[in-house]
Amino acid sequence: MKTLITLAVIASTAVGGAAWAQTMQPSTPAGRDMNSMPGQTSNPNTNLPTTSSNATAAEAAAKAQIEAKGYNGIKSLTRDTAGNWTGKAMRNNVEVAVTLDTKGNIREQ
Repeated sequence: MKTLITLAVIASTAVGGAAWAQTMQPSTPAGRDMNSMPGQTSNPNTNLPTTSSNATAAEAAAKAQIEAKGYNGIKSLTRDTAGNWTGKAMRNNVEVAVTLDTKGNIREQ
């Protein structure tokens, strides 16, 4: 009889321990939103400039093409999904919005 009671206690402890382990929550560093995914930011800074100070080769090439057409002071270059570059540039001491399309044509807006 003692053996049967001992086995029952051992079995109940093992089941209870397994159930307790399954209900534990993963630890989250202080300050992180519990719903955020690892690797994502929980505080995106949306007021950053659209053109990074570390220009890519494609952005540098687009800037060079715009400058070759007589513009200077080019800033805020962004690329759309079609491959067109849009930004602001100076021409004749006036700031204008410009678009460089994939064929190398520049339009003022």
